[in-house]
Parts: sequence; structure tokens; C-alpha cells
Amino acid sequence: MSRNCRNSLKVRKFYFLILILGNLFCGARHPVHSEAGAIRCVSLVPSVTEIIYALGAESLLKGNTVQCDYPVAAHQIYKVGDFQLPELERIVALKPTIVFATVPVHARLIEKLRELDIQVYVSNPRTVEDVFAEIESVGEVLGVKLKAVQLAESLRRSLKAIPAFTDTPRVYIEIAAAPLMSVGNSTFINDIVRIAGGRNIFDDVAQPYPVIAPEDVVRRNPEVIIILHPQALRADVKERVGWGQVSAVRQDRVYDHLDEDIFFRPGPRVVQAIHLLAQLLHPDSTN
Repeated sequence: MSRNCRNSLKVRKFYFLILILGNLFCGARHPVHSEAGAIRCVSLVPSVTEIIYALGAESLLKGNTVQCDYPVAAHQIYKVGDFQLPELERIVALKPTIVFATVPVHARLIEKLRELDIQVYVSNPRTVEDVFAEIESVGEVLGVKLKAVQLAESLRRSLKAIPAFTDTPRVYIEIAAAPLMSVGNSTFINDIVRIAGGRNIFDDVAQPYPVIAPEDVVRRNPEVIIILHPQALRADVKERVGWGQVSAVRQDRVYDHLDEDIFFRPGPRVVQAIHLLAQLLHPDSTN
């Protein structure tokens, strides 16, 4: 395995941990009361960075993290550190009026920032509708509320173009291979599957991101398999013991090499993830 692949796995595993633990926290949102033009923001959250750019408010963005890599212009913003461990000193030096963070990874940092009277917006959307609501609230915080409302509404309209499918194929989402991990019913990705016209085979599991046994997948017999990690390819999945009898394998409906970020980041591109998944699930019914 290459060094780049190992680094990718480490980052992806950490994001799994954030997703899992994040379900234990509620996002607190604090509006910013600043004069127009006086807002200086730092985003520690890649999805919020994407929202800021989508709203055309990037001139207010003074710092972000190494993982804030979309759009390409986000690479040019001053880096306050890694998503997992942003540096307080670098953040404070930028004199932000608002910092966008998430829990639990930034919990201690949030406390320190508030002790310094720096306002913090805590991002933690759990459903697709939560994403649209967050776009609106981030826009309000940054003084571009009208743009935010318009963007959120355009994204909602985009989803209305997805038909109400009567056939909802069984879907297995794999987010890790060692051990096998999937998504339960209280997750953001589960909502993506539902809206795209599928049925998550682990929708009856309350645990957000359960570790599963290979035989559980075989028994639930998914009609479509979506691989959202770099640890295994479709060829590897097909060679797993007993999986040759799974409908998705027999019908050659195992998909890999997808853009994982659009599925894992609760930002504007979530609509792309939903449309892509709808096309994979219903190739004869979508454009």
C-alpha cells in the first residue's frame, strides 16, 4: 500500500470517528452581530468552507484547515492547521469575529475560543434538510442571507426533480473494510440513500456507523453495493467468501471510485451525491 493511500485511510478513519461521535452532540448556532464588511471568519470545517464559497462570501474567509480543499481556491487560504488539531494561536492571530467548528473534534478548542470572547458557530447537520438549513444560517451569520436562502431553495428544487420511485432497491453502503462498517438509520448518509430512492439494508440498526459481519451483508442480500472508502475495490468485494450469491454481485451492481467527499461532507454538493446515487439505483428512470 502506498504512503498516499495509507494517509488517505488515516484521514478517512478519523472522519468516521467524527461522524460517529458527532451524533452524540447537538449543534449550537450563534448569530454574529457585526457591521457589514467587519466580519472575519475562520472555517475549521470543510463543508462550511464549501458553503462560504458557494455563497460568494470567500472574501470574509481569513483562515481554514488543510482538509478544506474544495473549491480549488480554498487551498490558497491561510491554514490554521489540520482539521483534527487546528492551532489556537494561528486562529487568534487572524482576529476572527466568528469561527466555524464542529463537535466533538473541536470541543475543547470551542471552549477556549469562547473564553477569549470569540464567537463560534458549531456545525452538526444530521439530515439533508439540516444541510439546507445550515446554508441559510451560515448565510445569515455572514450577512448574505438572501443569497443563502436562494441557494438553499435552488438545492431543494433540484431534489424535487428526482422521481418518487416505487421500486426502492436494497443498498449496502460500505464505509470501511477492516473491519467492515456501514451506516445505520440515524445518519446523514442514510438520508441520502432514502432521498435517492433506495433502502439502506442496515436501516433497522440504531447505531450510526456499525461494525458488521460479512454474513450479515449476504443475509440481507443488497441489490446495489456502494463502496465509499479506498480499502477495497469492486473486484475485491466480488471475491469475498459467500458474496458471489449476493444480488448486487450477480447483477454487477457494485460501484467504487466515487467521489467520497460529496457523500461525507454535509455541504452544497450533497445534492450531487443524491443525484449520482439516484442514477446508480435507477439507471432507467433518471437522466
